[in-house]
Amino acid sequence: MRSSAMAFGAQFLSDFRAARVTPTNLVLNVTLKCPLKCSHCCFSSDMFHGGHLSAADVHRCIQQAAQIPSMEIIHFVGGDPMLHADIVADAVALAASLGLRAGITTSAFWAKSPARATAAVRQLRAAGLTEMTLSYDDPHAEFVPLNFIANAVAAARECGLLLRIAVVVEAGSKITAASLRADLGLQDEPGINIYETVANSTGRGEGTDEDTQAGRVRHASAYRGPCESVLHTVTVDHEGGIRPCCGVLPHYDSLKVGHIAKEGIEAAMRAAADDPLYRWIRLEGPVAILAAVTAADPVPMRVEDFDGICTACDRIFRSPELLVRVREAAEARRGQIETCEILLDGQAASANLVAAQ
Repeated sequence: MRSSAMAFGAQFLSDFRAARVTPTNLVLNVTLKCPLKCSHCCFSSDMFHGGHLSAADVHRCIQQAAQIPSMEIIHFVGGDPMLHADIVADAVALAASLGLRAGITTSAFWAKSPARATAAVRQLRAAGLTEMTLSYDDPHAEFVPLNFIANAVAAARECGLLLRIAVVVEAGSKITAASLRADLGLQDEPGINIYETVANSTGRGEGTDEDTQAGRVRHASAYRGPCESVLHTVTVDHEGGIRPCCGVLPHYDSLKVGHIAKEGIEAAMRAAADDPLYRWIRLEGPVAILAAVTAADPVPMRVEDFDGICTACDRIFRSPELLVRVREAAEARRGQIETCEILLDGQAASANLVAAQ
């Protein structure tokens, strides 16, 4: 009887974990190459990075993603994916044919004139693109004139795309969401989401001066809580490696959970969902994890030392020694993590039931 109950419990937990593998976003890091060389770039992108996902690789990714019932959108990022606009347009068409939305994040380096911007966006819209995110802030402005952004905005609006503009800010930033909205004459366009994020000290962004890093840590928007991306977003890097989050940090092998030509996306994400470290990151976040694991160290890591969760994950996954310690701690907490997941899932189910009544 006891063994039967244990077997049932093990099957329940297995089914529970499988149900939690519900990624909704596939991020395709088409290339790390970029015509810009922004000081805060998490991938340290520039035009010297080689390699990119081939058209066949991108098709494989989208076809694998379409087999996951929870998947909703394919998002193309870089570097700048518009360096491979034909591959992206072809992939967008495939995604649309499989019932998936498609979006792109770009610097608009290609929008040198209204005509060129319109032609580029119309090609993507005709293929089925549904949304566009433009990146613009002080570092981007060193390479891309504001009129390029204005051209891309006009083209996206003409084509009916859902449009966002991401502005990375830190202490002393000249360009903010409010100033950019005014400069683009979009004060009366609330449907265009211009939002701010705080720079992470990852990739090239780690190489800034101490005052800038200190300003990031003190910024009111610095986020140190649970990670909402891990296990819900899956990223495929420019070499086909699969990562179980939005991956806004260098492509460490230690964060890779599979490859599109081997395990495939769904199997890799199921394996990741059984990994107590990723589940702990989802529940408490990497900042809290590092504070707990190093609490007894001569110089412990403090929550207030971090400018964000991506910086904390960067610290974990680039250090083999620290990663071993964190993984041991996660394994020791496996039972607690599973209990918390079940309780939280029960609360969510109860809330949904109440809302439906």
